[in-house]
Amino acid sequence: MTTQKRNSQHVYDYAVIGSGLSGLCIANALNKITSNLVLIEGSETFGGFNRGINSSIGTVNNGLRFLPSTELSQKAISFLETLLSTSFQTKTQEIPPVTYDSTGLKTFVGFGDQSPAFYEELAPFTSAQRLTTNLEPFEWTQMLFHNFTGDFSPKSIVTKVICENGRATGLLVNGQKKIFAQNFIFCGPLSELKLLLPDEALNPKARAKLAKNTYWTAICVDFTHAQDVTDSQAMHVLNGTTQDEVGPSVGLFRTPQYSQWQTFVNSEESQDTEIIGASLKKMKRQIKRAYPEALDNLVSERILVVPQIAGHGDMRLNSNQSLPLLENFWIGTGTMSTQKNLVGTLLQAELICSALGCHPAGHDVKVLPELSENFSQDLEL
Repeated sequence: MTTQKRNSQHVYDYAVIGSGLSGLCIANALNKITSNLVLIEGSETFGGFNRGINSSIGTVNNGLRFLPSTELSQKAISFLETLLSTSFQTKTQEIPPVTYDSTGLKTFVGFGDQSPAFYEELAPFTSAQRLTTNLEPFEWTQMLFHNFTGDFSPKSIVTKVICENGRATGLLVNGQKKIFAQNFIFCGPLSELKLLLPDEALNPKARAKLAKNTYWTAICVDFTHAQDVTDSQAMHVLNGTTQDEVGPSVGLFRTPQYSQWQTFVNSEESQDTEIIGASLKKMKRQIKRAYPEALDNLVSERILVVPQIAGHGDMRLNSNQSLPLLENFWIGTGTMSTQKNLVGTLLQAELICSALGCHPAGHDVKVLPELSENFSQDLEL
């Protein structure tokens, strides 16, 4: 990875917009064919929602992560293993999810006829079979960034896509700087395309369809508990008996004293602090219902709100995942996939890599040695 200054007229082979899991996967794959590429990121560091955060138990995922044990999950992890030339030592565990009612904790068997509006986003978390790996998602992004060869441009918010004769030619960054490239891969929130793309790149029908898409914002909270709560490794699906506009939440205890919880709200409503507050209150209320002393004298509480992290982008693309009116502009955003969460992100990245002719298939896979304790610090910018 480099951050060297380029001539203002330098033309990259590829510009990847967004350094989350999808963008990092695609950038790594593109490195198989060129190092003349730039990874553009609006925040200060790489990883997006899948960066690591410090906690009382060490570095953990930035919010709840879970892989259902399915054929597509296996396919997604296999792509990542091949990309990193690493074995993730995957295993399938049978741990049915649990819920709570007046009789206590019991096996969760479904929502019945009271499924939440964001059921598709929540469903993967309720699988009785989970896929585990020897590396956490935050370590995936660390490794991908560590292996990346090209320019990294943090604190660079793309404000406009410059187009000419049916092709994208450059990006306006932070309202003033221009970055030029032959090809572009967009891995940011799909709704931003309405503002970034000129009329000639996105016709009125496509623009209207983008505006109608439903996206979901993740509301996450992590707790360090003052005392051991439970040694259960089951996914908890908590909702209560009273139906309201706030849906159920899911959560895991990573240790008896540390837990991570998540729910979703419609992204159009996520600007309303009252809705965010109601979601957090309901999560806490249901946790206390199941574990009465869990939230007493908390050591720490961390709240995370991630806009437009889920949903499905109903957007017409060419078979190679490029825009119909912009032949060198591909969409690598995970919400374009019908699969959810980590699996959808990885499968969309794989689809883009295949379309660009840089799929990593064929490289040797090896077992990764243990990461050093200072690995994440080594990668600080």
